[in-house]
Amino acid sequence: MTLKFNNRTRAKKYSTVLRIIVMLAILPIGLNYLWIETSDKFVEMAIWLFLIFIIAMYYLSGFCYVEAEATPQKLDVKYYNLFPFWREYKRIVIPVERIKYVKVRGGLGSFGAGLLICGRIKGRIAMFPTVGLSACSKKQIQELKDYAATVSKT
Repeated sequence: MTLKFNNRTRAKKYSTVLRIIVMLAILPIGLNYLWIETSDKFVEMAIWLFLIFIIAMYYLSGFCYVEAEATPQKLDVKYYNLFPFWREYKRIVIPVERIKYVKVRGGLGSFGAGLLICGRIKGRIAMFPTVGLSACSKKQIQELKDYAATVSKT
């Protein structure tokens, strides 16, 4: 089975929306310090906690640009996190005969979904880092599930 897709346009939309949400979370902090200056520490702490929560969700929730290509010979997955800081391009290339299993971990809809790849490298079992699929469409996730069902040996 062959598979080829990327989520470039969808990832770009998600990245834009997430950046706008972070900017909207920063706005109350700026208003608080520039014009309103609340004396209530609970309100100030709640605003800061909301900002920290939004940034943590953005960074940790698996919003990645993913480019996957699978042929009968190999599985090639290129990805990077959409979070603008500490962005690192990563790539997983593994021959199909060395794959032990490929699983698509579910989440809340596509939020929190991930691709788990386990295979044999130099005679040992290796678990690759999870590839976040939150920015992928349902069709792309279903294609990966179908591919995983045909390739997995467990």
